[in-house]
Amino acid sequence: MSGKSPFRPRMVELEISSIGARGDGIAQLDGEAVFIPLTVPGDRIQAKLDGRRGDGLTAGLVEILRPGPHRITPPCPLFGRCGGCGLQQLAPSALADWKRDRLVSALVRAGFSGDRVTKLISIDLATRRRASFAFARLKHSVLLGFNERASHRVVDVDPCLILSPKLIALLAPLRRLLADCLPPAAQGDVMVTDTDSGIDLVIRTDHGIDLTARERLAAFADDRDLACLSWQQSGPPQPVARRRTALVRLGEVMVALPPGGFLQPSREGEAALVALVRQALPTIGKIADLYAGSGSFTFPIAADGHAVHAVEGEAASLAALSAAARQSGAPITTERRDLTERPLLGPELKHFAALVFDPPRAGAAAQAAQLAKSGPPVVVAVSCNPATLSRDAALLSEGGYRLITATPVDQFPWSPHLEAVAVFGR
Repeated sequence: MSGKSPFRPRMVELEISSIGARGDGIAQLDGEAVFIPLTVPGDRIQAKLDGRRGDGLTAGLVEILRPGPHRITPPCPLFGRCGGCGLQQLAPSALADWKRDRLVSALVRAGFSGDRVTKLISIDLATRRRASFAFARLKHSVLLGFNERASHRVVDVDPCLILSPKLIALLAPLRRLLADCLPPAAQGDVMVTDTDSGIDLVIRTDHGIDLTARERLAAFADDRDLACLSWQQSGPPQPVARRRTALVRLGEVMVALPPGGFLQPSREGEAALVALVRQALPTIGKIADLYAGSGSFTFPIAADGHAVHAVEGEAASLAALSAAARQSGAPITTERRDLTERPLLGPELKHFAALVFDPPRAGAAAQAAQLAKSGPPVVVAVSCNPATLSRDAALLSEGGYRLITATPVDQFPWSPHLEAVAVFGR
């Protein structure tokens, strides 16, 4: 028995005290936390309880009775419908403080001092070069944009304040293309990446394409001067029109990005992360770059004169990195390896002067545990999740590492997402 009273929907009046990790405002009701999206601390609201989440309740905002001191008018007309930017109602300075505090709180809970966290680096609006758009083919049109909050319904987006102008310019013609190529009720998503040689576009859906659709797709790629257009029904993306290689400059090297391959969402954000990593590394010695992707850190590190061993589990990304390394002549070795199942062990780690790891949101617990036993003098962790970063940091601490600095980087304006670069030394 949980001891909690049975849930019943009802109207309540609440005062928002804080913002949770998902970006929802938090209030208290009869000793339980209530999560209410689109609210800010200090708001006095009327809300309707609509369910339970974990150890708390969820509610929908009905009316703001008294706005909090940091509430502003959201700049986007789609605010409240589109699920992409749930914190536009919070003043920029308060949002920056909240994001930095997310990292501080996570590290403090793991036993570190909050004064190790530096000032937040914020990336400007209208810089997003990479986005995944959901689409839904209706009878006479196509919805293309982002999902509603906690829903599969698609909100038609145009314009969008976070996207680069190149991505915005593609939305209207892309809707027409999808209407021409797909039957009613078709759904899927489109991954669009603005590379240095043009846009790489991957359409992902359960529907196949006939010869007529292929011709329309190829004509679209020509008309919009795309680098590559691919169709993904099952398995890896299949190029329909490859007009030129989708290239990205990583350090001093041009890398052929695989269709739909991972890339930092903005050039400015990538530059900030790379700069933080480079300045943390020693001037001499071999460096390990784990979860290396296509080489976002590998090539800039090699440009500083380091020999680099890049480890990545995803085959297409590692192939792109390996090919570019061979062509450049940089002192880079590569290895395909699932670091969750097979982390680098002590005998392998002893060759490195420093190590960089940039795992997915789940973090790098297995690798951090091995580093704690026999890692190099310097470890740099790049993270998109403060919770798993703090867990991995605690594992490193058990092995004698100390946290030198942790820098929060906000590449996702108006969202609860936060990246960070944390530097550890023995």
